[in-house]
Amino acid sequence: MAEKREGFEIVKVGVILFLITAVAAMILAFVNSVTAPIIAEQETIKMQDAMAEVLPDADEFEEIPLELSQESDLTKIYETNAGFVIFAAPKGYGGEITMAIGIDNDFKIAGISIISQSETAGLGAKCTEKAWQNQFIGKTENITVSKNGANGNQIDAISSATITSKAVTKAVNEAITAAKILGGEDDEE
Repeated sequence: MAEKREGFEIVKVGVILFLITAVAAMILAFVNSVTAPIIAEQETIKMQDAMAEVLPDADEFEEIPLELSQESDLTKIYETNAGFVIFAAPKGYGGEITMAIGIDNDFKIAGISIISQSETAGLGAKCTEKAWQNQFIGKTENITVSKNGANGNQIDAISSATITSKAVTKAVNEAITAAKILGGEDDEE
């Protein structure tokens, strides 16, 4: 008789846990349905702010549909009267670095903006600092990372965060190449 009672108790606890889990799942689903549009709207605002920041002379942004390879860090490309805004998500030391890259009509970097990152605080997270980002402005192609002072088409690496510096630079170089292809510069060569 004790075994039947134990079996009944186990089933009873199992049913109670199932009901609690089901109620929690329904609550989470409801909260997600309420917050999903708000989160999407906030993401759109972040993207628009980043586009205005990296290419302030642009009037309107028109997304260019592209099929990108899986190896590509680029995620979206927008064309404007002032050039291109290209979004990228290179892999840094701590994960993806979501960024916007503004390229003017002369295929020079007009600005970059780090939208989100999970790099190490005090090290790779310095990629969000405007002083570091501004090194890219005016650069045109084949940008490299220097650990010992930048000159020419180089940028200074973030101290102790070379992986982050190289990831951002790789995405910027890829964006320049894409802009040149879309802008027809490769046709003239």
